[in-house]
Amino acid sequence: MLRQWHRPVDPSCPEVDEFKCTLLNDPISEHAPVDDIIENWERKHLQICKRCREYAAANIDIE
Repeated sequence: MLRQWHRPVDPSCPEVDEFKCTLLNDPISEHAPVDDIIENWERKHLQICKRCREYAAANIDIE
């Protein structure tokens, strides 16, 4: 089984909170692959958010 690095975003980051609240409160999300959407957004967000990059570096893990 191939293991991958997991770099979590900072749960207290306002942009992360806003994105997840907006996505999860959208009725269309009931029919969408929400986990994939969140994972892809987090990957892109880590490229632009210094706060989340620092959090990810301190909390990196292998899945």
